[in-house]
Amino acid sequence: MTTSVIQAQITPAGLLIPRAALRDWQDKDIEVVRDERRIIIQPKSEAAHERERVLSVLETAGLLLPKDTLPPNHQPVAPDKRTELGHKFNEGRPLYEIVIEERDDRV
Repeated sequence: MTTSVIQAQITPAGLLIPRAALRDWQDKDIEVVRDERRIIIQPKSEAAHERERVLSVLETAGLLLPKDTLPPNHQPVAPDKRTELGHKFNEGRPLYEIVIEERDDRV
């Protein structure tokens, strides 16, 4: 990837980048990646497109809720509670063994 310096402006509306700087990416989606010391604006990678496609398929199938559907008072589970639940659900036999056993009982 080549690197070039462009003149950008910070305004109350956000970061303004000259169109000429993005001319090569006119028909492509872009992504903004921020690390500790810089912001990188680049064409979206194939992995980013694939991730969006997978999320869309999961959402369409009803296996993933959009972020805005969570109730306003939603609180994510704390990491220590998640660990506790993981240990609790990990007790007993693996699920695949139970499924195989139930299949065998039906035959």
